[in-house]
Amino acid sequence: MSTPKPFAVDEESVLMAFSMEPSHGRETLERYIKEYPQHATALIDFSIDLLHEPTAGDVPATEVPDSAVDKAWQRFERALQQPDTEVVNPFAKLSTSSFKSLARSLDVSNLFLMRVRDRAIRAATIPARFVEKLASELGATVQALDAYLQGPPGLASGQAFRSSLKPSVGEQITFDQAVATSQLTPEQQATLKALSD
Repeated sequence: MSTPKPFAVDEESVLMAFSMEPSHGRETLERYIKEYPQHATALIDFSIDLLHEPTAGDVPATEVPDSAVDKAWQRFERALQQPDTEVVNPFAKLSTSSFKSLARSLDVSNLFLMRVRDRAIRAATIPARFVEKLASELGATVQALDAYLQGPPGLASGQAFRSSLKPSVGEQITFDQAVATSQLTPEQQATLKALSD
């Protein structure tokens, strides 16, 4: 007789448990699907991903010192125990005039800075030196600004739009594309491109 589960198990926990199984074959997959039918699609997709992962091959597991494994595991456990901290928008406190003043002090166009604020630029393509400079101007830490920029693209809340169409979020562009298409002067473009070097 099976005991009833006291609470619903979230998808991430089920996938984590599945990944830790010694075998990811059909029997294990069927057992998990039977036990967690609400996560069947995720389990199937995950098992396919696991099958296509490259194996360690001939690298013996003893090459990684136990202390390194222990430290990594402790970091992982701390991350699980800490509640998700809300990512703060460092631009939220800026008024319209402060925003324009920030654009001037960074020597960029308002359009370029809006694209940064709205996360329309892929964070991985933004040079670290630009992020450091922007964080300094905003009075934020580089880590906090980087965490914000890593988020999904969005529209600034509370903005007025003069259009009969509802505004929508577009695809993210690269830093270089933003530099080329944000009404920047040639000198501003050169300065921003130099940050990538």
